[in-house]
Amino acid sequence: MTTKSHQPEFVADIVGKTLDRITDKRKYVTFYFEPAENGCMEESKCSMIDRIVSTWGFERKRVIPLEASMKQQFELGGMQFNVYDSVQFSVNGKGWSTDFKRIERDSAYDVEE
Repeated sequence: MTTKSHQPEFVADIVGKTLDRITDKRKYVTFYFEPAENGCMEESKCSMIDRIVSTWGFERKRVIPLEASMKQQFELGGMQFNVYDSVQFSVNGKGWSTDFKRIERDSAYDVEE
């Protein structure tokens, strides 16, 4: 009896990548873009919130974006694509700041109760 798989090698690669994604969702993030007034494509606010949630684990409905900045990330087919590079937001009235590499509490964005 043989234990060698009869599946093509690329199928095993797809399965491996899928399992990696399931076990570590923070490795993979989907970006959503929308047309901006200046003709370029900008990351949508929903995409920004999804990145905050997937990176830092907050509950989506609790994330309230307050301020953000964008930078040009890449150009594709002559179209410029911009993404959020830093965001200040609140969760349950507590302020936070992130550059998507690190996160800090930011009391300047706390909501007074």
